[in-house]
Amino acid sequence: MTARMKRALWAALALLGGTLAMVSSARAEDESRPTPEQIEEARVFVVNNAIFTLFHEAGHMLISEFGLPVLGREEDAVDALSSILLLEADDEALDVAIQDAADGWFLSDESKERDLTDTDLLDTHALDRQRAYQIVCMMTGADPEFFKEFADSIEFPESRREECAAEYERAKASWFGLLEPHYISQGPASSMTVIYEPTGDETMDFFANLLKEAGVLENVAQSVGAKYRFNDGIKLTAKSCGVANAFWDPQAREITYCYELAVDHIVLIDDYFKRDQTAKN
Repeated sequence: MTARMKRALWAALALLGGTLAMVSSARAEDESRPTPEQIEEARVFVVNNAIFTLFHEAGHMLISEFGLPVLGREEDAVDALSSILLLEADDEALDVAIQDAADGWFLSDESKERDLTDTDLLDTHALDRQRAYQIVCMMTGADPEFFKEFADSIEFPESRREECAAEYERAKASWFGLLEPHYISQGPASSMTVIYEPTGDETMDFFANLLKEAGVLENVAQSVGAKYRFNDGIKLTAKSCGVANAFWDPQAREITYCYELAVDHIVLIDDYFKRDQTAKN
């Protein structure tokens, strides 16, 4: 078991109430105990970041399956598209999910203990903090009053919020204009195959079960499959990959979510709770 996996497992056991006999004695090295509120916050945080990630990959799927044009970097475009899909779903749970996703990128940025390198700047994705602020821009652009408390908490400038309102409307009109020919106006939803693969590793079972019980794959299949007409054969798979990742494979027509990504998110929220406790002390 790697050091990072052990660390994530301690966090999962404490924050999410898991029990594994093989590690119970080692828990003595950290006597801190989470509150019930932290346990629930951690569960929601991990699940919601998985949902946002899957909607992001669904954005790649929409572009690929329907041959949609993309001007600029696809990763930036898909971040905007996935945010719009969540915000326009008119679902309170998804409104919470996108806030947790923004927090996830902020925490990811804070976790990096090094200066930026050329590799960071050459990446196909924007920097973590940039991704977080862009999600907040989409949020405040869609509903400035509903997301006011969140925006205020990170001191998101009022002047930027005003710009975001226009940016969001332009982005929404552009994406929905491209997607309109593919709407399901009548008839059944598109069929997608959902698979949660066994982990083959006792240390990963907790994360796999958490995501399966929350129905993260089903959430995306129902939300996207109910609105857009796809040819049969699309798969949504959760599995152990050996790396923290998620991706859309256009040849296999498959979205894959790696359980290791949930591991990363439990480490992020665990670190946040520890920093918060240290600050209070």
